[in-house]
Amino acid sequence: MKITRESLERGLARDWRERLREWPLPLPRFPLRLATTALLIVDMQYGSVDPNTGVGPYLREHYPAIADFYYSRVRDMVIPNIQRLIRVFRTAGRPIIYLTIGFGLPDRGDGLTLLRQIDDDLKARMAQGPLVRTGSRANAVVEPIAPREGELVINKTSMGAFNSTAIDQTLRNLGIDSLVATGVSTECCVATTARDAGDRGYHVLLVEDACTAVTPYLQESSLVTFAAMFGRVETTDSTLAELGEPAATVGR
Repeated sequence: MKITRESLERGLARDWRERLREWPLPLPRFPLRLATTALLIVDMQYGSVDPNTGVGPYLREHYPAIADFYYSRVRDMVIPNIQRLIRVFRTAGRPIIYLTIGFGLPDRGDGLTLLRQIDDDLKARMAQGPLVRTGSRANAVVEPIAPREGELVINKTSMGAFNSTAIDQTLRNLGIDSLVATGVSTECCVATTARDAGDRGYHVLLVEDACTAVTPYLQESSLVTFAAMFGRVETTDSTLAELGEPAATVGR
C-alpha cells in the first residue's frame, strides 16, 4: 500500500487527549518547579533531524510522505518550541542537558546490539547506515539549538539515556527532581528516556509540541501511553505558563 500524507493522518480524527479519557485509572500529577527542573533535549542532532543526513535520504526516496511529516514537524514546530524553552532555562540559569547518540568504536561494538542490526539492514539498502560516530557532524546538535559552552552534552549508545550513561548520577548531583523532555523521536529515544526517568523517581513532563515521532500514529500513541502512567504531557505554552512565563505562539 502506498503511504501518503493523507493516509498517515486518516486515523487521527480524535485528539490524543480524547483517547486518554478512556484510561480508567488516575493520571500522574505533580507540580513543576523551575528551581529543581532541568530541560532535556533528546537526539536533536544532524543525523536524526537533517533530511540530508543519516536515514534522511533513504526516507525521502522511499517514504516521502513519512519524510515530509517528520522533517516538516522538526523544522516548523519542534525546533522553534525547543528554542523557546531554552531561552527560559538559560535566563533562569537552570540546567539544559543535551543527549546525542553515537558510537565511538569503528566496529560499533560499544553500541546496542539491536541498533547495530538495524544499521546493518539499512546499509544493505543505502550507501551507509544511519548510525554515527561520536565527534562527527551527524553526532552534533543542530545549529539553531546548539549548546553553549558550559552546557552538558551526554552521548548515549542505546535508546534510553539511563541505560548507557551516568545521567542519573549527574541529575542527582545537580539537585534535579523534575525533567522537561523534548526532542526526537517521541516513540523511541524520547519516550524510553522519559519512562526510565519516571521509574527512577523523577517527575517528567513531556512537551507534546517540542517532540515528534516519525508518524502521527506513533506520536499520539506515545503521548497517550506516557500520560496514562509515566508522567505529564503538556504543550509548550502551558509548560512556559507553569514555569512563570507568558504563553506565546511559535515564532514569537
